[in-house]
Amino acid sequence: MALRQITFLVGIVLLAVLVSSPAQACFGPKLFVGAGSTIQQELLYALVTLYVQEKTGVESTRVEVGASQNPLDLLSADKVDLVFVPVNEPVIETIFQLSDLPPLVAGSRPVNDLQFTTVLPAVAKLNRLLTSADVELLVRQVEAGKSAMSVARKFLMRNRWI
Repeated sequence: MALRQITFLVGIVLLAVLVSSPAQACFGPKLFVGAGSTIQQELLYALVTLYVQEKTGVESTRVEVGASQNPLDLLSADKVDLVFVPVNEPVIETIFQLSDLPPLVAGSRPVNDLQFTTVLPAVAKLNRLLTSADVELLVRQVEAGKSAMSVARKFLMRNRWI
């Protein structure tokens, strides 16, 4: 009888401790995507990250690439996982590229980390779906004053890609 009461009391105390402790939310993996401040790169960032988030559940954080910074240096220093590179920069392997638009290059995390196994196939699919003409049309909308993120979301939803 006394053992049952002690067990009950210990259970109540443990429950009280667990309920009163702060909750630790579990967030999924996050990609760090480097993009410059040009309208093209803002729009490409919006298209790629929205598509990847909807298709894979992986969220992204934008890392601003300044005019004096070399995007490939940020990639090799593991400050970004994906980065848009200027067209004139020699790049060995791109994961996303449309004609004369800045190509997207991946670092080691999206390629080797198991948390990101679905990211590169999603980006490759978007690369097959999207055309340069689409991007030119969307760039004109952003130049007219609309938000790159809202233009990209509307475009992706209108085409039923997300």
